[in-house]
Amino acid sequence: MYRLIAIFALTILPTAAPAGTFISETDPLTAKEIIDRAIARSDRQFESLVDAMFESEKVTNIKSLDGDGEITNTDQTRYRLYPLSGALFEEMVEKDGQPLGEKEFRKEKEKKEDFVREVEERTARGEHPQPETEPGIRFNSEFVERYQLEIEGDEMVRGHLCWVIAFQPKPGKLPVRNRMDRALNQSTGRFWVSQDDYGMARVEFALRKPFKYWGGFLAVIRNTDGIMDYKRVEPDVWVPSTFELKLDLKVMMVKSIRRLISISWTDYRRSEGFDVVSNEGSS
Repeated sequence: MYRLIAIFALTILPTAAPAGTFISETDPLTAKEIIDRAIARSDRQFESLVDAMFESEKVTNIKSLDGDGEITNTDQTRYRLYPLSGALFEEMVEKDGQPLGEKEFRKEKEKKEDFVREVEERTARGEHPQPETEPGIRFNSEFVERYQLEIEGDEMVRGHLCWVIAFQPKPGKLPVRNRMDRALNQSTGRFWVSQDDYGMARVEFALRKPFKYWGGFLAVIRNTDGIMDYKRVEPDVWVPSTFELKLDLKVMMVKSIRRLISISWTDYRRSEGFDVVSNEGSS
């Protein structure tokens, strides 16, 4: 179930540009040129491991709904994110308002040991040290190449003037390399890109038609949309802020599952004695 949720939690990593960069254009940029520059920023931040320089807190709420849209259950999980062996580690510290039990604590300890081992193995192979969560995606050329792009206008997002760029799947047959591609190939939405440094300020997305997902069971995902916001916590550093998702699926064509998922990231601060960063995120 939660792997299905992870499909839509777009891990779009913002990037850093040289401090004090001033962007000036004599001719209007096309939608593709804007997105290409945003991707270049994303790649630079990913490669320079900026995310692993910060600690933060993360809270995930998953609300279960019945057929009338009434909430029947709420699960809340709190995490601490911090640098570990040169990469960013996510540790569960609380579940439904209670500290972890002995069994859960052991699982987190084992997860941490596996994480360190994987980081060391990736580093030894000359790969990027950050382990990848499956199924996960990054905001890169491979992600964007499936979409048609169009500038819709300008909009302010938390004090940042942004280009609003709509995206929709290109016509014809699109690549399906994994289960994630099946969802992406059916998604439409918008990017909000900051006009002063090409940071990704917001992403909004929706499935334009149902599609089948096979991951141990058959499910038809439908009526699904979400929005993810980012904030600039230091000059040229953008990080996740909030994520909201409405998920509606039918399992084995019999059982309907409806969820409201919300995630918030707070208390960003430089690790190893660096100053705490403002939670407001605007500069």
